[in-house]
Amino acid sequence: MRCILWWFFTILHFASQGQQTLKLTEPLKQAYKDISSLRIKKGEQQLSLLKLRDPNNALVYYIENYVDFFTLFIQEDKTKYKQLLKNRDKRLQKIKAADSDSPYYLFCQAEIILQWATIKLKFDDKISAAGDVYEAYKLLERNKEKYPFFKENNKSLSIIHALADSVPGWVRKIMGIKGSVELGTLEISELANQALKSENLFKDEIVAIYSYILFYSNNKKEEAFGLFDRYHLDHTTNPLITFLKASLAHKTGRNDLALTILEQRPVGPDYIPFYYLDFMYGKFKLCKLDPDANIHILKFIDHFKGNHYIKEAYQKLAWYHIVINKDINSYRSNMKLCLSKGNALIDEDIQAVKEAKAGQIPNDILLRARLLYDGGYYTRSQNLLILQSEKFVQAIHDGEYYYRLARVTEALKNYHDAIDYYKLTIIKSDPGKYYACNAALQLGLIYEQQNKYTEAKKYFEKCLDLDPAGYSSSLHQKAKSGLDRIKKK
Repeated sequence: MRCILWWFFTILHFASQGQQTLKLTEPLKQAYKDISSLRIKKGEQQLSLLKLRDPNNALVYYIENYVDFFTLFIQEDKTKYKQLLKNRDKRLQKIKAADSDSPYYLFCQAEIILQWATIKLKFDDKISAAGDVYEAYKLLERNKEKYPFFKENNKSLSIIHALADSVPGWVRKIMGIKGSVELGTLEISELANQALKSENLFKDEIVAIYSYILFYSNNKKEEAFGLFDRYHLDHTTNPLITFLKASLAHKTGRNDLALTILEQRPVGPDYIPFYYLDFMYGKFKLCKLDPDANIHILKFIDHFKGNHYIKEAYQKLAWYHIVINKDINSYRSNMKLCLSKGNALIDEDIQAVKEAKAGQIPNDILLRARLLYDGGYYTRSQNLLILQSEKFVQAIHDGEYYYRLARVTEALKNYHDAIDYYKLTIIKSDPGKYYACNAALQLGLIYEQQNKYTEAKKYFEKCLDLDPAGYSSSLHQKAKSGLDRIKKK
């Protein structure tokens, strides 16, 4: 009898081993929190224990995918990318072998595929990434239809829908992706409101996506920045929140606050290195014309092993030598390094290469005015431009003076004069530079805020007609979002 009982329980044990579930347990939640705070080693240790203690829970492989995602996204190590890419299909197979009646079944597959699509874009594998986005989109749409009350579907669907209008029409038609800024905003706002009322594991991700959609697709910059305090996201314990909050603080004219946020970021052996934060700190110090800005930019260059932002970093070092030291030779040597180091795959690096190839030494007054404006020091920037106006108004130039004056005048809410300066910028600018393209975009945004939709449409379309290298993709996306918004007015 004892033998029969032993055999019976042995059969039950091995049968249960094959029944894979998808349960979001408390230990898994803690592992996710550690990993998403970049305490990667601690999170990995927890996952290893969970695989032993709860071997039937396939959701561990979804959380594990965040390890590869954050590591590759931040470090951009191409060798690691090639090594880790095989984990994508292995984890998907683990999820596919689990409970197909769970709302996490299709959701986790879609999320893993989307995370790898983002990484593939980092490494310029655009065709494969596009296919992944389409596959993930279809999985999320199926899951939303099957489980309409599972609001987590909206986490990634919202950004796909919000960006759908910026994709060329023929691409949308072929891929079958439908959506709009309005739909994406509604989806993520519903999920964010839910997270505000009750605890949601993905709250930080939700708020990050919501802030992106508000800032870039809806032009609601203050509302986007306000989300970090509204949802109590702590930048002192999470470097990713540091990155997001400091970025939006800077972009909304709060450069001093951005510097403080970066100074308060968590550091130490528990966190994986995030050297881009050093670059941000150096750039934001440069916007204040601080003489030690170069130290932090050099730290990024010396330690970061990826390829993005390297060219921009050398450009910013070159600018430093112009505005702080008036050292033309150092400017030139850094711009040579800009040409030879890194890759020109993103707008910031493409624009830096364009400047390096042009070989034209920037005017130190206009460059200082630009940096002060970028930091939100609008009065200092305007005073500098006005005091030096005689050097530019009568001179033959490429429209940059009027562009700088327009930007700072708009920032100081003098929209009447800003409109005039933007129009002068379009007339006087070299079409190969970004001044006219961005001037047209800003005119569209001003007229949209004033409810002058015919004029707004005219200048958004003008922005799309101009194609300056290095900036056009981001400017065009914002113009397309503007056109989409005014269609609904």
